[in-house]
Amino acid sequence: MTRPEESTPVRNDLVGRDLDVMLIDRDAELSRATVALRRAQAGRGAFVLVSGPLGIGKSALLDEIGERGAQVDATVLKAGAAPMERDFSYGVARQLLEPALRRADEDVLASWTEGAAQYAIAALSDGAFGACQCRPADEGEGSGAATQRGLTTLAENIARDRTLLVLVDDLQWTDEATLHWLHHLTQQIQTARILLVCTLRDGCLLAGQESVRELVERATHTLRPQPFRLRGSRAVVRLNSREPADEEFVAACHTAAGGNPALLTSLLEESATHGFTPVARNAATLAELRPASMRQRILQCLEAQSPRVLRLARSMAVLGEGADLGLLGRLSALDPACRDDSLRVLVRLGLVKTSEDVQFVHPVVRDAALEGMSTADRTSTHARAAELLHQAGRPVEQVADQLMKINAPQDSWARKVLRAASESALHRGEAELSARYLRCALLDSFPHGSDRGRLLVELATAERSFAPLAAVRHMAQAMPLLDSALDRADGITRLAPIVLASSLLPVQDVLRQIAGELGDEQRLRGRERELALRLEARLRHTCSSNPVQLSDAVVRLKMLGPDPSTETAAERELLAMLLAAATCANALPAAEVAELAERIMKREPPHPSHVHTAVPMVIASMVAADSADSLVLWLETARAEAARGENRVEQALIRSEQALAALANGRLNEARPYAVEAFELAGTEHDGVGVVAAVSLALVAIESRDVGLARQLLGGRYRATNESYLWALLTMLSGTVALTEGDTRGALDHFYDAGHRMEQYSWRNPALLPWASHAAVVHHHLGEHERAAALSQQEVELAQLWGAPSALGRALIAQGRVTEGAPGLAMLRDAVNVLEGSPNHFELSRALLALGDRLGLDSPEGEAALRQAYAMAVACGAARVADQAASRLGNAVPSSPAPARGRLTPAELKVAKLAAGGLSNQAIADDFGISCRAVEKHLTNCYRKLSITGRSVLRTALHRLESESG
Repeated sequence: MTRPEESTPVRNDLVGRDLDVMLIDRDAELSRATVALRRAQAGRGAFVLVSGPLGIGKSALLDEIGERGAQVDATVLKAGAAPMERDFSYGVARQLLEPALRRADEDVLASWTEGAAQYAIAALSDGAFGACQCRPADEGEGSGAATQRGLTTLAENIARDRTLLVLVDDLQWTDEATLHWLHHLTQQIQTARILLVCTLRDGCLLAGQESVRELVERATHTLRPQPFRLRGSRAVVRLNSREPADEEFVAACHTAAGGNPALLTSLLEESATHGFTPVARNAATLAELRPASMRQRILQCLEAQSPRVLRLARSMAVLGEGADLGLLGRLSALDPACRDDSLRVLVRLGLVKTSEDVQFVHPVVRDAALEGMSTADRTSTHARAAELLHQAGRPVEQVADQLMKINAPQDSWARKVLRAASESALHRGEAELSARYLRCALLDSFPHGSDRGRLLVELATAERSFAPLAAVRHMAQAMPLLDSALDRADGITRLAPIVLASSLLPVQDVLRQIAGELGDEQRLRGRERELALRLEARLRHTCSSNPVQLSDAVVRLKMLGPDPSTETAAERELLAMLLAAATCANALPAAEVAELAERIMKREPPHPSHVHTAVPMVIASMVAADSADSLVLWLETARAEAARGENRVEQALIRSEQALAALANGRLNEARPYAVEAFELAGTEHDGVGVVAAVSLALVAIESRDVGLARQLLGGRYRATNESYLWALLTMLSGTVALTEGDTRGALDHFYDAGHRMEQYSWRNPALLPWASHAAVVHHHLGEHERAAALSQQEVELAQLWGAPSALGRALIAQGRVTEGAPGLAMLRDAVNVLEGSPNHFELSRALLALGDRLGLDSPEGEAALRQAYAMAVACGAARVADQAASRLGNAVPSSPAPARGRLTPAELKVAKLAAGGLSNQAIADDFGISCRAVEKHLTNCYRKLSITGRSVLRTALHRLESESG
């Protein structure tokens, strides 16, 4: 007798590998199935049910049972039910039996179809099995019952020769006729060599129908594969990866998939598609993946459910995570009983975690639920969700998130909600989210009218923190729509002066027009006067390159008298802009500028919003006036506040200000990273922010003679007509690069071009750009001593007029270098004396280097100057000066210079000195306008760095540091 070829699973390399993955952590289930198979071999048949949620690995377990059956020489019959074939009578039975019958030879077929088995032939293949004859049903027996008896007899006949293993995948989709036969079969197999194994998906609608339920109740063994434990997920990840997997990546996979094998393998496949290696840095990214293959499986699963289960799943997807049961029920139009029952179905399906914590097991489930909705259904559901949330008094941003997803006109209440949500997001520092809410509100606003104008103003207010050019554009669109000059003034003064000045739009004309509508500031009171002053401040900034306007600003400053008011924010803004003009024109001594600037800063709280006012002009004036020491803690506090949000404008501008303050204090080691970060944050937009960042980076490059930074900046494109100061700085950098390339004459040309541009706009302060001293040194190198002396003297005179030690010391260094003999030596000594009164230790190190170089090592004074220059340069991060001093010193270079100040930041040192002087934390906080918590943080850092226990020994520790620094 020839045996037929059984329908056994095929295991090529790929299929076998997938099975191995899905069978990890399944030893207990396979062991129980193997025991049942052995008993069936011994004539004690059984019915094994494999049940569980979607993707748990039921089919893989079924295939492995079939593989084990084939290994012990069992006849394996397998079928997979499908939703589309449920109406095909005996369709699953045919899948099981027809392949074996067709492959059997005549003798085997005759043996199998003996007796009542002939009743089955007609149902299976309409008499297509050759010599087999269909036997009519016995009298009194219905054809259905006869067919079922025949099919059971056929199975028993097949099992006479070898154990019969019948495998049915997705029992819930099996046709009714086959279900009745299988029920009949289970009544006979206890004494037969037959093992029936079926898989059933938990929660499926059809799993609850009577015929399926009656069959399931007859199961003698039930296998419920559980989600992978961590070790199981680890094994799957390593099996799928070509390289060792980091534990952080494994943990992320396990958490994201919740131990579900199908979801885990889908995530790993998607990860491989994106080229992600199983390393820790990709752990967070993996959780964001949404495998398309899994989404389609889930979508098919959902669409096979009852309408109420599907509605609930879609309502959950629309409302999002954490929606309460009451809202879910109302949105899905289900009473509490139906809602809870539907939720339990989703839990059994493995799509929702628990019925108490209403969350999908993975975001891909939400994607699948939404994908199955038409655009119209999705829009109407979001609209209904927004109404329900609004009626329930939920936070405005929850309501706004629903409104954002509606592609249809909305009512006026919706615009109010969106505006309220925008305000809330902006208060938290989420400017981009705030802007998205407002753009949605704008879609349904009237094209004309003040309401749209106010929306545009609010949008510009949000955009100023991340898209200044768009903010200017939207503000310009708002101006003609607003009803009053007050509203227009309030709108445009929300934008920073630096942003308005960099715009290509006719901002000056708009500012002048609104200012004219408001009238003379001296006749105004209250809010009108405040807005007029703020308008004037911005208008003056846009005209800062106009010599006539610059001179007029100086006159306006002097008209304010020796004690200008700083009571209101608008008065401080105007004073800040006038001080900036006086600084550029070198029209007031640095000491007077610094005094007025400090008065302003004492009234300004350290907050990121200062960048949208004229306060940055105050900071620039204080830097030029050598009074930036008091800014360090203020800026650190503002920066810490800015870091809580994701608004690049505030962070970039504050980093630029910190870079300038660090430069003023001679700390190149701090200034460079600050400036580089600001430049990176500013990006490529030509929006005023990028200009400020480029200015700070250019100043760092000029001070440090950093050719790499210079070339990076020179590779950018800037509008020279609008950014005269930046243009002059870049021209100076071109001269620096030319010097390094040996093009001395070319360098001179660049330095003179920069100077001419500054003079063209009447910017005569050498603290801003010491072009003349650079040119003087080059002339001296070329042997053109008279020209060198004239230029250096010119800068010294301007620096003396200004009076800031850094600017004067820098000018004296250059003059001393180009002046021979005793006069030049005296000038260098003067430079050292002047700079010892400056916080700028970098310039002091340059002066000491020049003095030591002139005196030489033979002079004790010269050696001491070089040693001090080296120590200070190392502390400041001035590598070029340190290298030059070390080359002069040779073997006399200090082995380990460790300046005390290098261990504490300027802010920490400032706080430590005040605390050591007896001031309380609250007094220090009040002095700097920061919180007590910030003071405590600085003191804690000081104690740690100084290795002391507290305030009682702080004074002694600071004295020790001072003595160590020499």
